[in-house]
Amino acid sequence: MENATTTTPGLEGLRHAPFAFDGRLAVVTGAAGGVGSAIAQALIAGGARAILMDHPSATSRLSEVAKTLSAFDEGKRGPAQIVAVDVSDAHGVFSAVKSIEGAFGPIDVLINCAGTYGSGSPLLTATAEQWDRILDVNLKGSLYLSQAVLPGMIARGSGAIVHIASDSAFDVIAGEAMYGISKMGCIKLVAYLTKELAGTGVRVNAVAPGYIKTAMTAHVWQDEDALREALKGIPLGRFAAPSEIAAAALFLASDLASYVAGQCLVVDGGRIAGRPA
Repeated sequence: MENATTTTPGLEGLRHAPFAFDGRLAVVTGAAGGVGSAIAQALIAGGARAILMDHPSATSRLSEVAKTLSAFDEGKRGPAQIVAVDVSDAHGVFSAVKSIEGAFGPIDVLINCAGTYGSGSPLLTATAEQWDRILDVNLKGSLYLSQAVLPGMIARGSGAIVHIASDSAFDVIAGEAMYGISKMGCIKLVAYLTKELAGTGVRVNAVAPGYIKTAMTAHVWQDEDALREALKGIPLGRFAAPSEIAAAALFLASDLASYVAGQCLVVDGGRIAGRPA
């Protein structure tokens, strides 16, 4: 539910947010999507230098996002840089990270929004190809990205990684089995990485969004009946704006969360908590 190509609303309020990233280099994957671009813009608002990464098929949209963010930054940190790579390609990921570090210096922050929803096939009829694609992107891609940036972070004794998971990891929704399992795997990956990184000064966490008002969920929020049904399960009574997911990710990546590690912050308006009968 977390990625979509759409205009990012509501980020002006983050311009003076208490997230200081001055001088830090941040890589945002899935940056052509609604949440990824919102996170990139919020990081820039906090003073970071942002590298925008997405699949080669999204290069055109990624360039548009970079142009928009450069205008938002008013040229203070130069044009936003873009990198096209398929996160399910381990060699491509490691090569991209090496190139980024060689050109721009150490990576301080990785926020991984890259993900795919898949076809929504039930488990009983899921094909090997469907499984491979969703696990390659949502789970293996998260690991490859972490493996690529961690040596540099460990060497410096600092760094923050935030993977965008989903509240579907904690729920059982018809047609979302493969997606939910892949996102639960991502959350477990965060826990294991945290244990393995003990004493290094590097923190790894996750954000698990629920419904977000992006192009990916337009078939729900543009349909009155579908929207009414979806809102029944959300105590706050609305979908999240991409900027609200960005705020959660920035908190976990910032020094404000300096003692938060191995956690998954659910940002879903209370959906998995349930609504009183």
